[in-house]
Amino acid sequence: MSTPDFRSRVAADKRERMRARLIEAAMEVFAAQGVEATVIDDVIAQAGVSRGSFYNHFRTTDEVMAAVQQAVGNELLTLIDATIADRSDPAERLACGVRLMLQTARRFPQMGRFVARVGVSRGAEHMPALGHLMRDLLAARETGRFELSDPLLGLDLVVGTTAAALQTLSLRPDLPEAYPQEITLLILLGLGMPRAAARTLVALPLAEVQLPPDSLLVRTHGTAAAGAAG
Repeated sequence: MSTPDFRSRVAADKRERMRARLIEAAMEVFAAQGVEATVIDDVIAQAGVSRGSFYNHFRTTDEVMAAVQQAVGNELLTLIDATIADRSDPAERLACGVRLMLQTARRFPQMGRFVARVGVSRGAEHMPALGHLMRDLLAARETGRFELSDPLLGLDLVVGTTAAALQTLSLRPDLPEAYPQEITLLILLGLGMPRAAARTLVALPLAEVQLPPDSLLVRTHGTAAAGAAG
């Protein structure tokens, strides 16, 4: 016989798989038609589940949209942070992180379309991984790499500009290859870094972000996209 603990684990796993399925479907729907045009039935149809299954996890389209924002943002920011963790200079980590975000969006354009349709959540309660960015902003200010009167201004600059660039990438596949570097350069200049130092940072070589097979981006874009060039 199954023990109560085993049955609880099985039920929890099943619930988590259903939530992930709904988030995946919602991302695809939001990216295709936006927030205002999306209703709960669209998400249910895309996921191929019952209305009751949806309401077991979310009450509104706003709730599932927030869940998608959190899932995409935290997943990618955490993977990027792991990729750049061995860099000791916080300004270098930030510059490389922005470039990796934009390069990943080129590999997975639906992420850019989702951001273009939905926007980006800047609340730490919805996206804890933004703490990585704030960590580097504070450290770079303390070491004199950035000139910031208020780190929150820097957070708005980095997040807002990067979100706008993600949207542009989704709309303009013909952009120059150097677009991520040039946008990152402008961000660094806005943070108070001298141009020569900023140019050095955006020219550094980067390793590609490695997305696991169960990544939300891989699941919504197909495994072929995971191997595309950055």
